[in-house]
Amino acid sequence: MVDPYTPLFRLEVFQKALEFIERHIAHDEILIHCNQGESRAPSIALLYMAKGLGLLPSESFSAAAEAFKRLYPHYAPGRGIQIFLN
Repeated sequence: MVDPYTPLFRLEVFQKALEFIERHIAHDEILIHCNQGESRAPSIALLYMAKGLGLLPSESFSAAAEAFKRLYPHYAPGRGIQIFLN
């Protein structure tokens, strides 16, 4: 999964990631990682916290991102992932 300026993401990739986390989180430690840890990996964690755990607002990406940044101030999603998740 790359994060170019113009989004090339596919919904299925995010669905598979969230399904994987859901299947394993009860009995395994989960590490979500990308090459810089600033955009893709934290965005998947944000999605899981919002949709899977209800720990963040789930009505919009901007509301979830704002809450996530209060917890993780260094969150810096790339433009492509921001456009896709919006």
